[in-house]
Amino acid sequence: MIEGLKVLAVIPARGGSKGLKHKNIRMVAGVPLLGWSVKVARQSRFVDDIVVSTEDSSIAGVARGIGCSVVERPEEYATDDAKIEQVALHALSVFDFAYDYVVILQPTCPMRRVS
Repeated sequence: MIEGLKVLAVIPARGGSKGLKHKNIRMVAGVPLLGWSVKVARQSRFVDDIVVSTEDSSIAGVARGIGCSVVERPEEYATDDAKIEQVALHALSVFDFAYDYVVILQPTCPMRRVS
């Protein structure tokens, strides 16, 4: 946490991938793929809140199962052409309070370090 500032980590996890459906909840080393991003966000001293943005009920269930908040993403932000900025702004819009920073953690990049 950064004193006086609020940081939101948004994990965009779409269910309708062209290549591999539901890849974001496939198990990788015993953890759902999106779980690796959640784990790093939880370890960060800068992140205050974590949310998974998805249009898919299976992904939402897995995210909730690992203790993560979920933002139900509208279908128009769950297409191949949707911009990640739209997804982040939508996630921000559901909260009653403001964040100073937004960090986007793509679940398909699980090999990151908290540093």
